[in-house]
Amino acid sequence: MEPVLGLIGAGRLASALVAGWVRADPACAARIIATDRVDGVAEAVAAAFGIGVRATPAAVAAEADLVLILVKPQDVPTAAAEVATTLRTGAAVASAAAGVELATIRAALHADTPLARFMPNIPVAVGGGVSAVCGDAAAVARLTPWLEAVGTAVAIAEPMFDAATAISGSGPGMLAFVVEAFAESARAVGFVPADADRLAVATFAGTGLYLAETGESATALRERVTSPGGTTAAGIAALERAGVREALTAAAIAARDRGTELRSAS
Repeated sequence: MEPVLGLIGAGRLASALVAGWVRADPACAARIIATDRVDGVAEAVAAAFGIGVRATPAAVAAEADLVLILVKPQDVPTAAAEVATTLRTGAAVASAAAGVELATIRAALHADTPLARFMPNIPVAVGGGVSAVCGDAAAVARLTPWLEAVGTAVAIAEPMFDAATAISGSGPGMLAFVVEAFAESARAVGFVPADADRLAVATFAGTGLYLAETGESATALRERVTSPGGTTAAGIAALERAGVREALTAAAIAARDRGTELRSAS
């Protein structure tokens, strides 16, 4: 029998993951069940993608081979404790909550439950996600195929999770800010808003796809397309004068440090 995936929490992250999984394999919807403490949330995801709905985390855990805890960080211990009451023998658990360490989750579960943490990002909805993952080998092995179905899974050590949250977790939001600014620059040189947005998004998407598909480094691409005294050189010089490199580094550090603060407060 095909393994069953259970989702505890059916909010935005769960919806993005389900969208990506069903996009990759429509038949997998029959193997996904979800619950959410807010009435109508899991039902909305079920209506959109054809997954199953259960009334409680305990009911999900009674059927699932892999349980994903997708609730707010402060709600993770309670969700894990409820899952533990009916968790099937050999089933694994994974949490996507920022700042909640494996030890905290394990305290609410059976001692021998295979456990993992992962940090996906919103592009999982279109098969372009990046997910950092760590934990027990059995849980990671169970989780990784699901993550690779919607993008890339990168194994990291748990102490690097705050950094992963900053780069791949918060990265789409920060890169969207950059794309937004790039679209504004297109308007500044004369494009109407619709054309400016289209040019900005397509340029960022195409450049990312090119780097991913060819394996060429960003540095090599930049050097290759920057002719001395040319238009690209003029633009990059302006970016350097504006301190764009330093600003992006500061953004990553700020996001990482905020993750550490949230973890310390939990």
